[in-house]
Amino acid sequence: MEALVENISKQCNDYEILQDRHLTLLKSEQLPDMSRMTLERRSASEALKTAINDFIATTGSSRGPEDINTLNQLKKRLGIILRVDETIGVEIQKHKSHLEASISHLKHGRKALQGYRPAGLTKNRPRVLSISR
Repeated sequence: MEALVENISKQCNDYEILQDRHLTLLKSEQLPDMSRMTLERRSASEALKTAINDFIATTGSSRGPEDINTLNQLKKRLGIILRVDETIGVEIQKHKSHLEASISHLKHGRKALQGYRPAGLTKNRPRVLSISR
C-alpha cells in the first residue's frame, strides 16, 4: 500500500509542478499555447486519477487508522490542487476576454478602413491611390 501512496504523492507533485508552470506562462505570456496546456493537464489529471483509483481499489473497505490519516492528507492536497485549477481557469478566462476584445477592435478598425475607400472601387481595381503631378 505504501507504493500506492507514493504513486499518488508523485502524481500530485507532477501535477503541482505543471500547475505552477502553467500559471507562470499565463501571467507572463501574451499568447500562451492553450491547447498544449490543456493536453498536458488532461494527461496529468488522468495519471492522478488512475493512481487514486488504484489506491481505492486496493485498500477497499479495510481501512485502519493510518489509512484514514493518509486519506485525510490526500484529501487536503487534492483540495489545494483543485483551488489552483480554479485560479488557472480564471487566468484562462482573462486571456479569452482579452483576445475577444482585441478581435472586436480589429473588426472595428477594418470597418473604419473600408469606409475610406472610394465609392466605385471594384475588385479588379488597385487598392492603392496613385497621385501623379
